[in-house]
Amino acid sequence: MTMTTDEAYAYTTGLRLDPRSANPDGWRVDWADGPWPVKVYSGARRLPLRPDGPPPLAALHRLLHGGFAVSRIRTDPSGGIAATPADPRPHHGPEVQLRRPVPSGGAMYPTEVYAALTATGQVCHYDPYRHELTALAGGDAAARLRAALRLPADPAPAAVLVLTSRFWKNFYKYGDFATRLGLVDAGVALGRAVRLARAESEHAQVRTVFDDEAVHACLGLDGEEENAWAAVTLGPYLPYRADTGGPDALPRPTVLERSRTVRRSDRFTAFQRAAREDTGTAAPARVPEDAVRAAAPARVLGDAVPAAVPAAVPEDAVPAGLVPLPAPRALDLLAPGTAARRFSRGRLFTGAEADGEALAGVLGQGAEALRALAGAGADGLAGWAARTRLYCAVHRVRGVPPGWYRYAHELGALLPVGEGTGPGSERRVQEALFAASFNAELAAFTVHPVTPTDWREAGGPRAYRAQQLAVGAAIEAVTLAAAAEGLSGHAVLGFDVTRIDTAYGLDGGADTDGGTQAQICVGAVRPDPNWEIAVMPR
Repeated sequence: MTMTTDEAYAYTTGLRLDPRSANPDGWRVDWADGPWPVKVYSGARRLPLRPDGPPPLAALHRLLHGGFAVSRIRTDPSGGIAATPADPRPHHGPEVQLRRPVPSGGAMYPTEVYAALTATGQVCHYDPYRHELTALAGGDAAARLRAALRLPADPAPAAVLVLTSRFWKNFYKYGDFATRLGLVDAGVALGRAVRLARAESEHAQVRTVFDDEAVHACLGLDGEEENAWAAVTLGPYLPYRADTGGPDALPRPTVLERSRTVRRSDRFTAFQRAAREDTGTAAPARVPEDAVRAAAPARVLGDAVPAAVPAAVPEDAVPAGLVPLPAPRALDLLAPGTAARRFSRGRLFTGAEADGEALAGVLGQGAEALRALAGAGADGLAGWAARTRLYCAVHRVRGVPPGWYRYAHELGALLPVGEGTGPGSERRVQEALFAASFNAELAAFTVHPVTPTDWREAGGPRAYRAQQLAVGAAIEAVTLAAAAEGLSGHAVLGFDVTRIDTAYGLDGGADTDGGTQAQICVGAVRPDPNWEIAVMPR
């Protein structure tokens, strides 16, 4: 069973408009039979990752530990799911949770990372619990994987990272909504990987259009259970060197499963199959003149520089009613302490006012991350990153009137849209939540990534994959910049998009900015009563 493009569009539209209807009535999570928080291989050769290792492995140590390693252990008696007036029943989730440097819906972390090493020819899986690589194949395995990803053979990058989604890690909790949530999670991970890869080398490139089945064969994956969605190259580019990784016939390790029963729905499986079989280039047909310019140099590395330096704009080109923002503070998004302060704790929002510099910094870094992604590759993801806009509902920001705005990155300003300026935006954002699990109305401001909603003009279901990956990259940058400002950024997908679109004056059309895709509430928080312990690399 598979889906036509129109059937896939109807399916994904339902996931955005009303995610509550994604699963049948009475859907409950079987917590006792959930998967392990990490993918477990048994019987494999392992490569330790250390800062003093060979150059490719030392770079992978920094990138993988900074983006994907289990870096924190959190205790939470509620199992990460607080009871709400609408759903007061206990959920009995795990009270001890393994956390990583990037946000993930429900702390599920369905994104897996694989690495192809040019120097040795090996293809490996990254173990985020042990912070080491598990060798899956040697010989010419890395070269075959690069060919499947449609990467140049000469010169070859020092390493290639492949990001996949292990479906069951999300589906067991969210059911069909995992179709969307898994892609956004992968986009968050991809945004972090691109940020860290570019800190290592300017040659980092992204691929999202490739031969899925060939990639899965190189990684030993069953596409019905785990699918490759993106690849990132890690420079510097090196001439291809002869294999030194041992025989091609390395023993294939065994994947261990905790769950006794792995469920899937027919619609979920049909959509994933249709996306794998769609070989088109998933790029929007038209990029607006004022969209983020893909050719512009990226400033996503975060080396304590301002988030944006607005370009000079002729006076007659400045829209009426524009609200200029102050110059943002210099933010270092690569500092270890920044990622350590990143958390999603909207239930602890205090209602404190934020300053205009914080708003400018968060929005500017989000726009710069999309700019970097738009310039990091030639396939569909670049086009979707260029078409993704940032809208903002201002609740309590010093010097900025509350209301509904579109962020004009090139101007360093906000443009009132829809219902315009005036009080009440915080209440609208709160009421739009499907589950009142945190205090959105006490945030200082809320950021909404917006894209064209009808992805069919860009191709088949693979276009939807690229669209949601771009949304995830925006979430990564906004939440990280919030942490750099000493604030918390709490992202959700489960909200009434029609209510928010109406406030912004969006009609959801393909030829306009489209519709909201995610909601990131940003604000100051009070101390967390739960313990969180940092995990240090060996």
